[in-house]
Amino acid sequence: MPVCRLPVRPDLEQLHRQAKELLRALHAGEPDAIGQWRDHQPESRDPAAAKLAELVVAPREAKSERARPRKLGKVGHNLVAEIDRSRQNELWRLVHGLGIRHVGERAAELLSRAFGSMAALAAADVDALQAVHEIGPVVAQSVRTWFEQPSNREVITRLTEAGVRVEATEAERTAAAPGTGPLTGKTFVLTGTLASMTREAAKDAIERLGGKVVGSVSKSTSFVVVGEEPGSKVEKARALGITALDEAAFQRLIMPT
Repeated sequence: MPVCRLPVRPDLEQLHRQAKELLRALHAGEPDAIGQWRDHQPESRDPAAAKLAELVVAPREAKSERARPRKLGKVGHNLVAEIDRSRQNELWRLVHGLGIRHVGERAAELLSRAFGSMAALAAADVDALQAVHEIGPVVAQSVRTWFEQPSNREVITRLTEAGVRVEATEAERTAAAPGTGPLTGKTFVLTGTLASMTREAAKDAIERLGGKVVGSVSKSTSFVVVGEEPGSKVEKARALGITALDEAAFQRLIMPT
């Protein structure tokens, strides 16, 4: 099923609905969006799906109104504008969006920092991939297998030709080197709802500072971050003598002055 989660039909009304859903998916940062679009390229028997997919990989003529599909109306223009903006996203977001099996956000960040460009990542063998901190044999082989497929390499070629950024900036490569930082060696468990950030944002902040987030409390847990309406993990942490951090204390830990 396409990322828009709608049955594909070649009529204009359906195309508008697909465009709205696809725009929502872009804003939400849903994984494998590029892979879903790839599966609905112009070779598809459905011209409506093909039109949406082509927006992702079609080169843009900055001064040409022809580059904007008029028949999609305002929704189509918004969709194209969002795609244009996303062309300059960080490299790790592109790697994550490819939908490579076993490659989540964390692995995508690690690989992007280590190799610095899509070309270098595509050329890396299993040994080079596995040499990256936290990248194991399963992920390494999955990445290698993905890039060995000619159709996948064609996706990268078309994205590059369409102006998608396929190299990491120096700031991206040097910011919070993976596995190092003030929280290196510390293990965190998150429970409850944080008012100032999502759980994913909290996890990202911890990992960028070298820490690790796990799902359950054990003797090896360093801290339990407690939000609103926490679960039983708080009681288990207390029983084991593990430090519990409220949201304010957690904020001070990840954003030192």
